[in-house]
Amino acid sequence: MFNGSRLDSLQGMTRMDPRITWAIEEIDRRVGERIRVGELAAAVNLSPSRFTHMFRAATGTTPMRYLQVRRMARARALLETTFLSVKEVMARVGCSDPSHFSRDFRRYHGVPPSAWRTASGYRPRDGTASARDTLPRGVAAA
Repeated sequence: MFNGSRLDSLQGMTRMDPRITWAIEEIDRRVGERIRVGELAAAVNLSPSRFTHMFRAATGTTPMRYLQVRRMARARALLETTFLSVKEVMARVGCSDPSHFSRDFRRYHGVPPSAWRTASGYRPRDGTASARDTLPRGVAAA
């Protein structure tokens, strides 16, 4: 399965079709927006099935799986580096259903978004006790 590496590492393995390179860059640019395979395929003058085939051959994953991996990586980064609420992070990465977002985040990272935030050392805005003092059982501090 695709491990979420950036375009640079993908291109280093083999010469990638420029249409697929463009699609990867477009997905990365628009990670918080609604993106459809048909839209990407049309932009590079391919049918959706041919585009998906070529994308998978080049990356080892489908375009929508790649988008999901990028969204979860972006959500993780926002939780670690900002004071945005989980709901705000969810919106910034293009998710509209909190339960779906939480389930996907847990699938990719092993813990729900709130536990990831806690484990990453998030400190409440009011300066109260460190969130590290309340780690869920089995979650190690970063």
